[in-house]
Parts: sequence; structure tokens; C-alpha cells
Amino acid sequence: MLLVMKELTHIAPEARGLQLVLGAGQIGSLVAEQLLEKGHRVRVARRTASADARFETVALDVRDADAVARAAEGATVVYSCTNPLYHQWSELLLPMVKGSAEGAAKAGARLVVLDNLYMYGDNSRMHEAQPMVPVSKKGELRKQAGEWLLARSEPIAIGRAADFFGPNAPQAMFGDRVLERALAGRAAEVFGDLDQPHSYAYTPDVARGLVTLGSKETRGVWMLPVNPAETTRKLLDRYAAALGVPVRTRRIPKWVLRGAGVFDKQLGEVAEMVYQWEHPYVLDDSKFRAAFGWSATPWDEAIRATTDWARGTFRAAA
Repeated sequence: MLLVMKELTHIAPEARGLQLVLGAGQIGSLVAEQLLEKGHRVRVARRTASADARFETVALDVRDADAVARAAEGATVVYSCTNPLYHQWSELLLPMVKGSAEGAAKAGARLVVLDNLYMYGDNSRMHEAQPMVPVSKKGELRKQAGEWLLARSEPIAIGRAADFFGPNAPQAMFGDRVLERALAGRAAEVFGDLDQPHSYAYTPDVARGLVTLGSKETRGVWMLPVNPAETTRKLLDRYAAALGVPVRTRRIPKWVLRGAGVFDKQLGEVAEMVYQWEHPYVLDDSKFRAAFGWSATPWDEAIRATTDWARGTFRAAA
């Protein structure tokens, strides 16, 4: 994820054929739902079997290109929304990326890949032409995956998204460690500098962005839509107003995250990514907006939907 491929050729009418979604997590499930709403036949592949009457489902390991190809038989587009757990990246990330791409190619389907922004060392204005100069081991893996994908001859579109927030995303920044704790009257757990501008991506917009890339003859890298960056502190104030409760914060130092990694490998791996909250982290989505004519869901609407979900989810659990 460096050979730069021709990115946008022509706008084609949307097809209504079979679409394969790899991964049924917080973005893959939304992609499947949006495709279904557009009238597509949707097949969802995940590691373990699952029953959902709305979709065709299949269990497979995305590292197995032949299994992906069989699942993608008849599909016009494959959406890759899979991601290993942080502590498994060194072992699984590249094989998963390669299996997905090779399987889609064998089936003759176009590939749309969900990606993040870890490959950029300078986060002050991230855009499609920016060189990939990672400053973390996970960023280096993302760079390697991106370079490998972009060097292939097949039509591959990569949608890069900022940090997630939204309904049904409890592990996102404004998830259980912020909204659940605020609703319980406890201090939200945060890290980094709350006064640095930071881009956040609303999960339904991320899914819509991927579906948009899949419905057009696109290739290359695209930054997915975000609202203008605001400081995390200002966004916490917005959440407090929407929740109707104060949001106090407790900053978690990196050394605490590293220490926690002794007991929770996933949490320990977060420590090396905290730098993204210590400096400006701003995504430029102007290329996407100019090409497709739509922008991110406004902050107030997105935060209202997220807090409505949080009230129903976390208060019910409590």
C-alpha cells in the first residue's frame, strides 16, 4: 500500500449483481447493509459461520486465495474489510491482504480495500499523493501492504479512513472508554493531547465511501470523507451537550498502556499509535468530494446518532 496506478477512468452505471464483503465487523456489516439497500445480492464472508437471513454467508480464511475466489465466483466487486487484532499484525496482516487480492483477481472481480492512515509519518495534512514514511511497526506493515496492492495490474481501489466513531463501534475512540463511562458518571479514558486537531471518520460514511468506490470504475488511493478536523476536547464538549451529562476525562499515559500489555496484548499495542493524538492529525478528503459530490455527515447529526446508540446500549447493559 509504490507504483501509482491510473485512479479514475470513467463513471459507470451501478450494477446490481453479486457483491462479496470480506469481514463482518463494524465497517463490513455496514457495507453489506448499504449494498443490500441498493438492490445488490450480497454475500458476506467471515472466519466463522454466521446466520443472517438478509445475506448469503460463508466461512473462510481470507489468507486462502482459492477460498476467496470460490466465494467471489459471480461477484463484480469484492470489498475487503478485514483486519487482524493488533498483536497479530506481524503474522497475519500481509497474508490477509494478499489472499484477498489474489482471490478477487482469480474470480475476475474488482477489489475495494478498507485501509487506515498508519503509513504516514506526517499527519498534519494527509492526502493521496503524500509519501508513505511510517514511524511505527504497524505503519511499516501498512506501507508494505499498500505498495504491494498498488503494484498489481488489477483494478484495486483503496479507501483510507481516519479514526472511527459512530453507532455500534464500542472500541472506537468515542466508544466504551468515553461514552459508557460518561453515562455511568465516571471519567472518560483518553490519551494524547486533547487540544490537537484530529480528523475522525463516521462509520456509516466510511461504508458509504467504500460502496461509492465499488460502484464506479475507480482505482488507486482515496481518502474517505471526514468533517473538518476539530480538537478532541471540543468534540468531547459536543458529546457532553448531546448526552446531557458532563464528560470528565482521565488521561492514560503511554507507559500505562505498555504495562497493561503484559495482561492485554491488544491494549499494549495501542501505545505505539498514541503519537497520532500528540500532533495535528488532519485528513484532506477534497479529491473524494470533488469526484463524487458528497461530504461527511455533519457533526451534529453524526454525534446525535452515536449518543442515541450509546444511551440504548450502555444504559441497558448497566
